[in-house]
Amino acid sequence: MIRRLHCALSLMLAVSLLSSFALADNKNNKNKNAAQEKKDDQKIKNEKEDVKEAQDKLKSDQKDLQDAQKALAETEGKEKAARQKLDEARKRIEAKHEKTSGIEKALAEQDAAKKAYDEAAAPVLKALKAKPEYQAAAKKVAEAEARLKTVRADEGLSADTKRKEIAQASKDKMATSELEQSALEADSPAKSARTKLADAQDRVNQIRAKVRNLIDADSEIKSSLQAMRSAAEATEVAGQKMQRIRDKLTADQAKLAREQLQVKQAEAQDKANDNQNKNNKKPNNKGKK
Repeated sequence: MIRRLHCALSLMLAVSLLSSFALADNKNNKNKNAAQEKKDDQKIKNEKEDVKEAQDKLKSDQKDLQDAQKALAETEGKEKAARQKLDEARKRIEAKHEKTSGIEKALAEQDAAKKAYDEAAAPVLKALKAKPEYQAAAKKVAEAEARLKTVRADEGLSADTKRKEIAQASKDKMATSELEQSALEADSPAKSARTKLADAQDRVNQIRAKVRNLIDADSEIKSSLQAMRSAAEATEVAGQKMQRIRDKLTADQAKLAREQLQVKQAEAQDKANDNQNKNNKKPNNKGKK
């Protein structure tokens, strides 16, 4: 009887100890689960705050970009107006100086000299083109033109070979021009007419150079040119600023995408931890036999 009583007491003690251990284990698990849940919630909160911060930056970037685009459009408008003003001033001042420069007379003399030269050169060139040597040169020119096309299209040639071939073909293309120049130089009337044409062209060039210098020295032109350059510089600065904001916007868009992904990852981890905690819960056997 005593032995049976002893066994019963031992069994009751063992059950009591097991129940205590189970309760303690459940309490520890609950504490761990609560701590993990708190940690997961804080991580999600932090990630969402980062998303909000990234969204605010992106919104600020978009506003900055709109302002930069507006500023660029304004500077481009000012530059366009400044260029137009400069062009109008240049045309007006050029017309004023050309009126007293004698350019019209010089141009008329140039046209007359050109006509005289063409008339003097025509019979010389006609006679030259009837000669076999010229016809051979013309054939050489045609072959050179065809060879140029072939060489330029040939990707199998080395750079050095291609350069030499092009140089030779270009030289051969001058065969008829060289004959014409020699024939015209040898003809006295044509040579004299060519000299007069060159003199007339030189006078026109000198007058135009003088007019350009007068235009460049004009105070209105200088002022308009400076205004145009300043407007162009402002446009360039505005364009560079807009590009920097575009780059920042792109970077912040990428950052927002990363932050949003991290929120999803934190939420997924929280869910996984919750499922693991449920699976780790031990049944409460208190009161069961």
